[in-house]
Amino acid sequence: MKSLRLYGLLVCLALFASCNKVIDLDLPPVEEAIVVEGFIENGVPPYVLLTRNSSFFGGVDLNDLGKYFVNGAYIRVANATDTIQLIEICVQDLPADVQAQAAAAFGFSFEDSTAEIPNICIYTVPNIISYYLGDTAGVYVGKLNTYYDLLIEVDGKTLTATTYIPGTLDISLGIRPNDNPTRDSLVSVLVTYSDPDTTGNFLRYSTKRNSESFYYPLSASAYDDNLVNGQTVTLPVERGQPEEDDIERETYGYFWRGDTVQVKFSSLSKSHYDFWRTIENDGGDSPFSTPTKIKTNINGGLGIWGGYGSNTVEIIVPE
Repeated sequence: MKSLRLYGLLVCLALFASCNKVIDLDLPPVEEAIVVEGFIENGVPPYVLLTRNSSFFGGVDLNDLGKYFVNGAYIRVANATDTIQLIEICVQDLPADVQAQAAAAFGFSFEDSTAEIPNICIYTVPNIISYYLGDTAGVYVGKLNTYYDLLIEVDGKTLTATTYIPGTLDISLGIRPNDNPTRDSLVSVLVTYSDPDTTGNFLRYSTKRNSESFYYPLSASAYDDNLVNGQTVTLPVERGQPEEDDIERETYGYFWRGDTVQVKFSSLSKSHYDFWRTIENDGGDSPFSTPTKIKTNINGGLGIWGGYGSNTVEIIVPE
């Protein structure tokens, strides 16, 4: 992956070097906005990340990621019967020996273990530690077939959004051996599920291999049911991996014999699906890609407040 990015950059520089005309884009200043990344899932407490947007050409200061997080917000999550006020938890408020693990839980990883952990902050339920220690009594978690309203008040601004946690899909897993005898240690994992007979169903999936974390596939993770509406289908799932990892072309998407594989299927609302599809269709790292306007369901800001109706199934690949 790194070599492909370098090649694309060299091509881009060569093209620019052959052009003598100076183009003044004269872009207007970027209007400051609050960016929301919030989710709620059946059986899981809600969490919200708040950051500030930055100029497309302004770059991101990787040495000071903490300055992009928005602190001191009032955040409330409510359904028809229950309401919870989220509290702010910051990595630097935690003991030093667990800061890196906490940052990783929030989706941040650092190759240099000696690097200073930025002050990543997240809003979640007050008893989140009890939840992760296994004491779930009284913890506010998502419920299937339920709407959830989000209210954020910060810096004199009010942001709102509504999401829905749909019902789950029943899935089963199978194995397809590799037809190539030189790669018979690799297998495809197949998922079988029945799509509801009403159009407008959406899903997103991720996979887990052995003791690894759940990762989304690099090609695409979110799908609609335009081609499979009302049908029972069996399809291969792509093994997910971290975005920063190099792609091994011989093994990409496959699993290995002896693996314990988990596949997590999550039902989405349309606005939640639209967000991920525009994220995944933004052209990636190509220097020639066209910037894509990411769809948002946040009133008064940018980003996503999304619900997941999730179901996880496991299979052990025979040796």
